[in-house]
Parts: sequence; structure tokens; C-alpha cells
Amino acid sequence: MKNKSKIIEFPYSKIKSKNKTEIDTEFDFEAGVEHQKLIDNKDYFGLVQFCKQIAERNPGNLYAQYYLGNAYFLNGEYNKAIEFISEHYKKHPWNPDYQQVILDSLFALGKTENDFHWKEKPGILRMSTDIVDTCYEFLKRKRKPRSIMELYARFVTEGYLLFSEKDLLKALLNDGRFKVDKPESEFWAEVSVMRKKRK
Repeated sequence: MKNKSKIIEFPYSKIKSKNKTEIDTEFDFEAGVEHQKLIDNKDYFGLVQFCKQIAERNPGNLYAQYYLGNAYFLNGEYNKAIEFISEHYKKHPWNPDYQQVILDSLFALGKTENDFHWKEKPGILRMSTDIVDTCYEFLKRKRKPRSIMELYARFVTEGYLLFSEKDLLKALLNDGRFKVDKPESEFWAEVSVMRKKRK
């Protein structure tokens, strides 16, 4: 009996003909390790050079462009970061990474979100009673304390945060509705609401 099965070859020629920028392959594991090493060593000038090479080789790779814009920001080149990432933001205004580079750079220059022409203005969250009240509403239904990191993380998807975990912890410590264990730990402080004692 003859084996009549045929092997269907995958059309690799189609992949090979694609421009590398369409496949998002350049920022591989080794590049990620080198990128992190430069950040850890605070070699921001080297980071700019490294990211520039990758971004130039991959003009359509959204991450490569973000990494270069962020490298400019980390290197203190705030105007250059805004100028560079603005061109990409115009094509991809929905990209939160591009919005973050622009906002980080604006605030580092002492400006506000109003000093940029947005296609759609991103949400900016500042420390306020609304933030504290949201934490209270979340915690009053919980029996166990929650870490300050968990509370902070609840706001990350809501927009650009103009406050840190430390700022949130300070606000909760100053509000009598909360009980805070381990307040000296900026990240692992545990927060719960004060419960009325039953008689």
C-alpha cells in the first residue's frame, strides 16, 4: 500500500518577503537584556544610541519607537523626546506608551498636559479626595487588608498617574477612615478600613 499523504509546505517565501518591520522581531530577548542593562547602569546616553539603531532598522515597529522616545526622556532630552514621539503619536494616538513619554517629558519641563496638542486628551489622575474615596469604597467590602501596591495598581489603567504609591500612602494615613499596618514600607504597607466595634 502506497502512502498517498502529501506534506503541505508552509509558504515561507511570503514571510521572507515581508519587511522585518511588519513582523516585530527586532527587539528580541538579547536586545531586551542589553536594554535593561543600560537602564540598570544608568547609561542613558548609551541607551539612546542602542535604541536609535533598533528604531532606525525598524521604522514600523511601535515598540522600537517608544523605547527610543523613552530613552531620550531618561537621558534628560525632554524636548527631543516630545519632538520624536509626537510624529509617531500622530499616526497612533491610541498608543498609551507614546502618551506616557509625552506626559513624562512635559511634566519634567515644568509644563502641563495642556501644553501639547492632543488628538484625544489622555486622562490624568492627581491625588484627590476622589482617589481616597475610591480606596475607601473598595476596602470597605474587604475583610483582609490590601497592600498599598494593590490599591495603587487599581488606578494604573484609569490614566496617567500624577502621584506615587508613597503619595497615596500619605493620603490614606492622613484620613481617619483607614488603618495602616507597616506604614514605614512604601510598597508593602497594608491598608484596611476602620471598623466600628460591635457592642
